[in-house]
Amino acid sequence: MKQWVIRLLLLLCCLGETATAQYFGKNKVQSTTFKWQYLQSEHFDIYFTEGGESIAEFVARVAEDSYISLSRNLRYELADRIKIITYNSHNDFGQTNVDLSPPEESVGGFTEFFKNRVVIPYEGEWEKFRHVIHHELTHAVMLQMVYGAGTQSIITGLTQFQMPLWFIEGLAEHESRGWDIESDMFMRDATVNGYLPEIDYLNGFLAYKGGQSLLRYIAETYGDEKVGELINKMKINRNVSRGFKQSIGIDIEDLGKRWQLYLKRKYWPDIADRKEPEEIGKRITDHRKWRNFVNTSPVISRKGDKIAFLSDKEDYFDIFIASAIDGRILIKVVRGQRAGNLEELNWLKGRGIDWSPDDKHLVFSAKTGSEDEIHIVDVDEGKIIKSINTGLEGVYNSTWNPQGDKIAFMGIRHGQSDIYCLTLETNELIKLTNDPFSDVEPNWAPDGLKLIFSSDRNNNLLTAPRNFHPEKLDMKNYDIFEMEADGTNLRKLVDSPFLERSPVYSPDGNYIAFSSDRSGVSNIYLKNLASGEEWPITNVVTGAFLPTWAGSINRLAFTSFYYAGYDIYMLKNPLDIKPGDVIVKETQFIIEQRQKKESTVAETVNFTNVQQPHNHEQANKYSTFAFDESFADGKVQFDPQTVFLDSSDYYLPTGKFKIANYQVKFSPDLVYGAVGYDQFFGTQGYTNIMLSDVLGDQRISIALNLYGDFKNADYGLTYYYLK
Repeated sequence: MKQWVIRLLLLLCCLGETATAQYFGKNKVQSTTFKWQYLQSEHFDIYFTEGGESIAEFVARVAEDSYISLSRNLRYELADRIKIITYNSHNDFGQTNVDLSPPEESVGGFTEFFKNRVVIPYEGEWEKFRHVIHHELTHAVMLQMVYGAGTQSIITGLTQFQMPLWFIEGLAEHESRGWDIESDMFMRDATVNGYLPEIDYLNGFLAYKGGQSLLRYIAETYGDEKVGELINKMKINRNVSRGFKQSIGIDIEDLGKRWQLYLKRKYWPDIADRKEPEEIGKRITDHRKWRNFVNTSPVISRKGDKIAFLSDKEDYFDIFIASAIDGRILIKVVRGQRAGNLEELNWLKGRGIDWSPDDKHLVFSAKTGSEDEIHIVDVDEGKIIKSINTGLEGVYNSTWNPQGDKIAFMGIRHGQSDIYCLTLETNELIKLTNDPFSDVEPNWAPDGLKLIFSSDRNNNLLTAPRNFHPEKLDMKNYDIFEMEADGTNLRKLVDSPFLERSPVYSPDGNYIAFSSDRSGVSNIYLKNLASGEEWPITNVVTGAFLPTWAGSINRLAFTSFYYAGYDIYMLKNPLDIKPGDVIVKETQFIIEQRQKKESTVAETVNFTNVQQPHNHEQANKYSTFAFDESFADGKVQFDPQTVFLDSSDYYLPTGKFKIANYQVKFSPDLVYGAVGYDQFFGTQGYTNIMLSDVLGDQRISIALNLYGDFKNADYGLTYYYLK
């Protein structure tokens, strides 16, 4: 008993220190009064705010789909319902009270351990949202699987055994992504550049990608079932090393050696076929010298002599201007994350800066309170001369038209991302697209009459089909589209089953440049708009992104990830690179994926005569789900449990989800205490009970310290109203 109390106190102290450290120097401003509602699916309660019903419905369908995959892979069925709290934007998410520390811009969601709540924002792209839902649900399901349901079970379990971060995050990535091109990029870079540490020292982004890669290796080498078995063995033994030894027969040290050898054999041949980014273009930034991680979102001035970019070279994200000739830093034009109107500079959302036609100003968006604002900064003075509040929940990818009177951007409102156009003189806002597809990264044509952008809309050029559900899209497939400046005459310019992003016109309007990962590595491609011919102009080891083309046609800059960081490179005379000059070979991962798809098609043909189920209601139960590929490997049988719901409990006769208003209900966050006896003072003890509602907006703390009898006891009651 004494040992258990000591462990609990140590855990609580650690939690307190962590919260204090994260909260120091930051303020969480509550600027929005949310009206909450919720809907239910079979296993989940999904909470949403005004305008977020479509987001919640998407979450419900994707969560059930994800749970089917997780239950099969981990061989576990939930014992209790999981609560998912959704926000319409990252700005709204920043006001959550589930966790009192303000979430950073890079936090796409989190799972709160004690009550096993998942908290996620919609940020404008369905595939990213799907990934976060599945990732965080993996945490929630594993938490219940290992430590049980209920606050006390979780606390007790955490005091006895904690899984390493690389396994927790690696499992979430493994389950939510499988393996993909982005993960391949990170592991190729770590392997060829020799900075991949031993398993126990996987941290930072390698806790995610390294852990994911290790579990991929285990699944490929020892069988998919070993991943779920590993968790059970670690749970039984309360020890990571013994869990690995009993499951796959080798310890972590030996496993690490085999895994690293596997990676070297997979990635080292790529060095011969591909180039380092500095072999292709002149390096403008240097993350290794500056000891930072991110230099991105480059945009070359219209004259071609300067380049503006985002960087965390001074710990905070700032906007710098450098010489496009020699890379010399000329000025830090915007100091981000130091004032209330520049809390976040949206560095994760693609290209977000642009020059005015006369090169005297820059436009960008930043978080201001609960919304994003568009800011215009004077380059010479380094001062913001105009800020525009659009009233939207998110504003990204600002781009200035050649005439200088309009700015186009991607905006988010009520669970929908669209391309908008803002007239600077009148602040008139026009929505150019209006549908549930993810439309991002607009760019103006040199004549200002057309816009080009990237979208997951596939072949839906007019509008979404009736009763359309975004999860039925191939959400990972982004193509390049063009439309008139008024939003009419939408057409597809680049069509492939891969990811095409960040399109820009050439200064003469005859070509476009864009990034594409069709070979398994993201590279920069050109397209001749007259002939329709497409060809690569880079062939990097890891990845090239975010092309920007100078007003003078002889320079193109891009961002590349290499040696554990992002830098900007300048490529001269891109049009001198003709079709066939650069040969980009497919990665082993892409080859394996194609072979797998061909094999799957062959198997599907062989099973076309399988008898269909006679129970049409049961057959249609999952008709709205977009199942993971792994679901095809087996079926999951669920035992009826009273905590879970039948479809009639959460669907209306019309097929829509039932909606209910949120009502405050308190439940325990933490209950702990201790009691002892002293021959002189008699009975002594203390108890602390902490309660809160689902959203964390209202909290109650009850404390009792007992000295001998209740007359000499101390009582405490604290109520927090955090809305």
